[in-house]
Amino acid sequence: MFVFKQIPVDLDTFDGNMILAVVGEDERPLRAANAWLDWRLYGSISELILRGLFHGRLGEKCLIPTYGKFKFDRLVLVGGGNLFDDSVYPTIENGSIRWNEIADLIDRTIQSLKVEKIGLSLPRFDLADHERALLKTLQASRLPGNTSLFMSRASNFTTPIGF
Repeated sequence: MFVFKQIPVDLDTFDGNMILAVVGEDERPLRAANAWLDWRLYGSISELILRGLFHGRLGEKCLIPTYGKFKFDRLVLVGGGNLFDDSVYPTIENGSIRWNEIADLIDRTIQSLKVEKIGLSLPRFDLADHERALLKTLQASRLPGNTSLFMSRASNFTTPIGF
């Protein structure tokens, strides 16, 4: 079961091992929790992107220290590819395939780092259907049961039940 957290209050006080942030290749400027993480880390994520050291390509990863700005000490950026361009994934089926790839990437990253209490910074979409598809995919994955989700939600549903 996922635990939905508020941005920025819960993000600033999150007492887990790390935050894994899914960053889209087409997420410019950074949005929602990713923008908050970037701001609190003095623009470190934006700087990596501007210098061409991290692009957000599907499968790309980058580890960033948090310099004591948060209770967790590691931030892992995971590239999600084109997340917001519907012309790249025009059908629901193609979108589901994309989210399955991202969920598998998240799972492999968590397993390789051997962390138990993790937070996920997820994209903020304008349409609730996109977020529902993302949440269904993540719920079906092998993520730890106490995974905290940091996301600004487009829809007005307030619990993961019934999405």
